[in-house]
Amino acid sequence: MSTLFFTVPTFADSFTDAIQDLAYRTACIGKYNMKEAGYTGAAKNYYTEELIDSRLAKESGNMTRTSTFFGVCFDYAQFAFIDIQQYKSRYNKHGMYESQFWLAVVHDNPNQIELMSIGTKNDYSRVQNGVYIKTYDTSLRNVKTHNGATNHAWLWIERADGVWFWIDPTWTDTEGYVFYGYVKNGQEIQCKPDKKYCKIYPSYLNNLPSPPPMGSRIAPSKTANSTNRQETINDAGTDWLGKIIEKTFNDVDYSYMSHDWVAFMISADVPFNSLTEKDVDLNKLGLALEFPILMDSGIGTGIVGFEYLHNLECKNNIHAFLVELDFARRLFSNIAWFLGGGIGLRFDFASEGWVQEDWKTSWIGLKANTGFIVNFSSLFTKIEVSYNNVYGFSVGVGIGLGIQNR
Repeated sequence: MSTLFFTVPTFADSFTDAIQDLAYRTACIGKYNMKEAGYTGAAKNYYTEELIDSRLAKESGNMTRTSTFFGVCFDYAQFAFIDIQQYKSRYNKHGMYESQFWLAVVHDNPNQIELMSIGTKNDYSRVQNGVYIKTYDTSLRNVKTHNGATNHAWLWIERADGVWFWIDPTWTDTEGYVFYGYVKNGQEIQCKPDKKYCKIYPSYLNNLPSPPPMGSRIAPSKTANSTNRQETINDAGTDWLGKIIEKTFNDVDYSYMSHDWVAFMISADVPFNSLTEKDVDLNKLGLALEFPILMDSGIGTGIVGFEYLHNLECKNNIHAFLVELDFARRLFSNIAWFLGGGIGLRFDFASEGWVQEDWKTSWIGLKANTGFIVNFSSLFTKIEVSYNNVYGFSVGVGIGLGIQNR
């Protein structure tokens, strides 16, 4: 059995023609089951097997039947994924970049897409819709879904010029025209489909953009010949800017940051000049209690904390109480870079005492900091440089621990 492609592209380029054909063929093979999705009634099923019966007869070879499915969006996406997987070399000839094709799934956050692949019973992360699914440390993409979709599944495929495309076979079947597009500036953009793949053609489709024309092919990646999908997904960006960000600052993935762990860190800051002196000057000091957390937005690991700063050498003793927030991104497997700061209340007191007429209040305490976190299992430490408006430029160190709470 073999999948047939149109050899002469009639729309944009051979690649966009091939992926529209894939959405079209998948829609013909499948039928949406509203009951499986938890709804009443029957879904519109614009695409049926009869539309491609002659094609299916040729593809069936010596068999006289074609296997179809009656399911939900995940089943449509799985069918299309397996087709690419089975005929990968053919899709590569039509302009697919290496092995860059993924199941794209969104849960209840339309601003975050999870890329995954079909696993096996010996290699999987979870079972979804009765299928072994493989997810990865870098599966999440902060990209807005097409039409704000939630709880849905479709496909992402990269073209050889580095542009990422998506196809939605389910909505193709239920809407009557190919639902597809490309990814740009952190969102999925819907494109005008080729009329030959459409059962109906609403007028609004004419207002949709055409897909970007095929550009120069990008160079092979380091994982071009790898069969390890964990390595392959590291080259799966969103666009050229997204790739730079993903390759430079990957999400931190510390095990103690799951809901089964409570993490805390104690840190101290001292002025820069303490590095050149034999004794640390405790008259200028900052102490903080911080809590590493996993941000729901998928930005990466965050650190929230509370810090007290004082400068007792100033003419007016200065005290500040800050709330801190840092964002971290992984550079290496156990090293992360972080950037953030704090804001709070600052009070300047005269040395003679806390007499109200002696107060000099600037009210706002500020701090900006950056540095590195190094972790070993549930133990971790941080080194930072910072500036605050209590005693100026400073350096700090911290040590933390993740404690399993079950």
